[in-house]
Parts: sequence; structure tokens; C-alpha cells
Amino acid sequence: MDTHHIDLALKESSLIAAVEERLPDFARACCNPDAPVIVMHQDAFAADYQEDEYKLLGMAIKFAGICGKEVQVIGTKRHTIDKPQTKH
Repeated sequence: MDTHHIDLALKESSLIAAVEERLPDFARACCNPDAPVIVMHQDAFAADYQEDEYKLLGMAIKFAGICGKEVQVIGTKRHTIDKPQTKH
């Protein structure tokens, strides 16, 4: 195997480990053979436009692709954040 392929394999392994550590529920959903599509609300990442969250979103999408999953984003901008909290 040439160094380019070794480098890509190391990067992929690092990405997988990072997503499994930081987004364990997402990783489990991606590994579920009964779920061909992963659905997430658009506020799940970077709802307040945090730079590190954009990177994490990209990592999550790449991870889903590695797992052979389609990612579907639903919701409207800040829908879950601006919603008044209901008290019971």
C-alpha cells in the first residue's frame, strides 16, 4: 500500500474514533443496519453558528457516508431554539 492510501486510512480511522467519542448516539444510528437514512434537525449542529460545530457537522456527514447512510436535514432555522419553553 502506498503512503497516500495509508494516510487516507489513518485519517478515516481518526474521523471514526472522533465521531464515536463525541457523537455516540449518532454513531450508533449510523451503524444500525435497519436505518438507511439518518434524519437530523438543522439545529442539531451550530444553531448559534459556532465554528467548531460546523466542523463537527462535516465530520458527522462524512462518518454517515463511510457507513453507507444518507443524511437528511429537516426543520426550519432556529425552530427548536426560539420555541418558547413549555412548563408543566
